[in-house]
Amino acid sequence: MYIHVGKRMIVSDKEIVGIFNIETLKISERNNKYLEKVDAGDKALIVDRKNCTITSKISPYTIISRAGFDISAIDGVIMLNSIKNEL
Repeated sequence: MYIHVGKRMIVSDKEIVGIFNIETLKISERNNKYLEKVDAGDKALIVDRKNCTITSKISPYTIISRAGFDISAIDGVIMLNSIKNEL
């Protein structure tokens, strides 16, 4: 399945490693390398298997919902149920 992540960009769900809320990433300095290309107004950061990043002005919750996944908030982190069940 392909997911529209904004900016007329579509990404395969098989290539996505994570979809992150930018405000949450700002909490830790460890994430600074991912935040270098973030512009004002960006809400989501998508990381793919090649460790490339894509920023989006669309909420990470909206992007995940577009993929048809059932999401649940766990300690402020969004996890896809398929991944959560493996933990």
